[in-house]
Amino acid sequence: MITQTASVVNSRTPVNVIPTENSFTPTAQFSSPTPEEIIEPTLEETPQPIPTPIPQTTAASTAIPEPAADASAIQLYSPGPQSKIVSPLIVYGYALPGYHNKGRVDLYGEDGRLITSEVLQLNTSYKWAYFYWPLPFTTYAAGELGRLSLSTLDQYGRITALNSVHVLLLPEGESVVNPPGDLRERCILEQPVAGMQYKGGVLTVSGKILPFNNLPLKVELVGRDGSLANSQLVPITPSGTDFIPFRVDMPYSLVRRDWELLTVSQYDDRIGGLMYVFSQEFYLTP
Repeated sequence: MITQTASVVNSRTPVNVIPTENSFTPTAQFSSPTPEEIIEPTLEETPQPIPTPIPQTTAASTAIPEPAADASAIQLYSPGPQSKIVSPLIVYGYALPGYHNKGRVDLYGEDGRLITSEVLQLNTSYKWAYFYWPLPFTTYAAGELGRLSLSTLDQYGRITALNSVHVLLLPEGESVVNPPGDLRERCILEQPVAGMQYKGGVLTVSGKILPFNNLPLKVELVGRDGSLANSQLVPITPSGTDFIPFRVDMPYSLVRRDWELLTVSQYDDRIGGLMYVFSQEFYLTP
């Protein structure tokens, strides 16, 4: 099997891609719009889908299995949850590449500080890119909780995927690396459908999620210009290892029809910042 190796692009150059959390007041329920096949707009400016960059392949061999059909967009094979890690932390797995075939890996301390960050080149000729990278770190405590996150962006600077794992960072000793956690995609959307067109001023978002914790989901509609059409918090009640349903009706107001990115995210309940992000783009009309 031929897979690919990530290479560092911009060492130790953190980029703030994590939005701050805000509170939002839930809105009243609305009727769900009916999806339609996208008809080429007759506007003078025709929105275009995100172009697929042509990657350059870097081959390497690995013994880890290829991703399953229901695998997460970002799969952290190692380290697994609650691993005890002495520097350097070795992170590897598979990911769907972001714009220009890039991804970013961040390591946070228990006080929320960014310990280290790398931009990875996720080269592949296939759907998935294999990544492997050592992350040296320094901790001054006897041991502290950390969060390792890997994220991708689209060409408009929007987060398209983010996945995380908690680890224990140690200043000395030997690393004890646990097996990977659940590698399935944690969010499955029923509505809206990717690539479809929706209209009516209210968008119904429904699906199921395997949450990391009991914090509410944050559901947002983000335009290609970075504008926020709506943002809402959706309370959830975790039930162990089972997916749980969620639904929210999101009113929106647009001047003209445009591509919108729907993001479903959950924050970390132990360290400040995002734990997970899922996204899907579709066409929205006034």
